[in-house]
Amino acid sequence: MVQYSWSNEAYPQLRLAVSDCLRGTECRYNGGHAQEDFINQSLESYAKFFPFCPEAPVLGVPRETIRLVDVDGQIRVRGTRTQEDVTDALQHYIDKIIPNLLKQNLDGVIVKSRSPTCGLERIKHYRPTGEWFGSQDKMGQGLFTQSLVKEAPSLAIEDEGRLQDAWLRENFMLRLYTLARWRNFLQSDPSIAQFQAFHRDHKYLLLSKSEVTYREMGPLVANATAQNRTEQLKAYEKKLQAALACRTQVGGMINVLDHIYGYFKKSLSDQEKHLYIESREEFRQQIIPLIAVIKLLQQFLQHYGSDYLSTQVILDPYPADLALRSKTTAYR
Repeated sequence: MVQYSWSNEAYPQLRLAVSDCLRGTECRYNGGHAQEDFINQSLESYAKFFPFCPEAPVLGVPRETIRLVDVDGQIRVRGTRTQEDVTDALQHYIDKIIPNLLKQNLDGVIVKSRSPTCGLERIKHYRPTGEWFGSQDKMGQGLFTQSLVKEAPSLAIEDEGRLQDAWLRENFMLRLYTLARWRNFLQSDPSIAQFQAFHRDHKYLLLSKSEVTYREMGPLVANATAQNRTEQLKAYEKKLQAALACRTQVGGMINVLDHIYGYFKKSLSDQEKHLYIESREEFRQQIIPLIAVIKLLQQFLQHYGSDYLSTQVILDPYPADLALRSKTTAYR
């Protein structure tokens, strides 16, 4: 049976900071929670969670709802009923918890959507009168998330609402697992040969993200020596972050599938060739999910063999029971 080098060992445990209400903690403004099944059921076995809440420790539970208010071009946080300005108190607490979270060597963060502190995008900036006039008024990030992005701009961040989208979920989880492997890799004090192996085994994963960035990463590995290893690893990490921040497109994934298929093309029967081409096109048209094509290529690998492909992470990048490749909408 074919073994994949990166999945022989247990999948790396993810290190995730998560808005506490998403974990089921009753810390929302109304004393409730926003428990999220994907986090608490699907990821529970695969992640170490670092919960946080920017509001409850400062404002208590339950509490008055708050909103972002544009006051002469400066964004303040005010109570919706009393208009009490709580910006400074919240920011003071946020400035304390962000460094503590970043010390945990996080792979990523999941924040609460539509929150004036944790929201990732499209958080309304109200006028001092309490009005909001659609396109006339700006929207942005919550107070905590904006500070976090400023402090750690390359950190992988998503909100639970966006993770309902199969495409965004697959991209985010692929990014997290790759970053977790990189984190473990760095902690192993890798040799130059191991650095080369990491790059080789992630070739098709990186190509599926950005061929341009992948080509830029190669020289960093090829030119690594015992003397410049630290500098090359740091430069490589920046490129890795940039590549993983790209969302996989159907065309890029098909290019990778065709590269893998090419290893077997001369050995396959006409029937097998036809089955691959038909499956690839059905994936392109969103008739079948990617996992169906991957399983077909894994079958070819099982039957015909390839030492090079047997270690490619793209074939098995995360636990199968997360079902990230099982929806036709997981790629665009």
